[in-house]
Amino acid sequence: MNRQIPTILIAIALSAALAGCSGSAATDSVADTKTEAKVEAAQPVETARVEQGELIARYSATATLQAEHEAKLISEVPGTVLELLVEEGDNVRKGQLLARVDAAHSRLQLREAEADLQRRKNDVDRGEKLLGRQLIAATLQDQAESDYAVRKADVDLARVVVNKAEIRAPFDGVITRRWIKQGQLLEANDAVFDMANFNDLRAELRVPERDAVALAAGQPVNFTVDALANREFEAKVERVAPVVDSDSGTVKVTVQVDNRDRTLRPGLFTRMDISFLHVANAVLMPKAAVLGSRDATIAYVIEDGKAVRTPIRLGHENGSSIQVLEGIDAGAEVVVTGHAALSDGALVEVLGSDPSATIVHARAVALAGSSES
Repeated sequence: MNRQIPTILIAIALSAALAGCSGSAATDSVADTKTEAKVEAAQPVETARVEQGELIARYSATATLQAEHEAKLISEVPGTVLELLVEEGDNVRKGQLLARVDAAHSRLQLREAEADLQRRKNDVDRGEKLLGRQLIAATLQDQAESDYAVRKADVDLARVVVNKAEIRAPFDGVITRRWIKQGQLLEANDAVFDMANFNDLRAELRVPERDAVALAAGQPVNFTVDALANREFEAKVERVAPVVDSDSGTVKVTVQVDNRDRTLRPGLFTRMDISFLHVANAVLMPKAAVLGSRDATIAYVIEDGKAVRTPIRLGHENGSSIQVLEGIDAGAEVVVTGHAALSDGALVEVLGSDPSATIVHARAVALAGSSES
């Protein structure tokens, strides 16, 4: 009985030792599992470095060229087209005769009015003599003079109608469309010709109010025309509307195009580019790193292997880059790919940086460079 006690104690000690070893192994296994879980939780992302460089803010838009001086000419009197003196594409001068409408009826009315005017003038002259001899009342002479003045106005109006039968150019320009044919019977206000002056063209842009505040009359504008093999032309801002369109939140900006060489035509589709701001040492980050709306923008900055949600205030865009006014300094590493699923403080695994998104200090409009890991 006494000999069995040491054997039992030894068995108990061995069991305790084995249990201790087993507990230690289990603890190590749990720790390894947690470590693996921690590694697996790190989200893969790509980053780019925020740099300091030259910013040339531009506003780009498309627009259609319009003639500043253009008109649709109409026939102000009815009648038959007797003569056509110009065709589409003809250059005309101000006051040049373009077409003639039959005004025979109007001329007869003018002759009738002129004859009646002469009769009334004779009555006035005769009445002055009789009044001087006190043979008629002064009221009769006043009435005669009044009738004469009214008839004279009728004659002047009849002459205007006769002159309107001759359709003339209101300014120098080009006939862009002919609406009538010779012998055609016209009603009053029927269209006759379209014409425009090609020397002075305009383009209207709708610029967001945020960019419009930096635009002013006289600023240079560069533009290309698709129809002319993307040839580049120069223009300038003529005027900026003083009010903001409440529906679209934009400001109308009118661009003046000098076209005295007649290279361009109204109706051509253009791509306008206005450089309105230059900053020598701007803090620039890739636009791909920006999340949120214009009023509440953020970016994820890499700090100690974690993505830190950082509110930022942005300035102007420059190609694939955007100016950072507040929130992030030059040298910071920001997430450009994979940030849509991130949360503040999330562990990340940087796979690499986006070379096309990294900005370098360079004297160029579009700034690009190599990335820093």
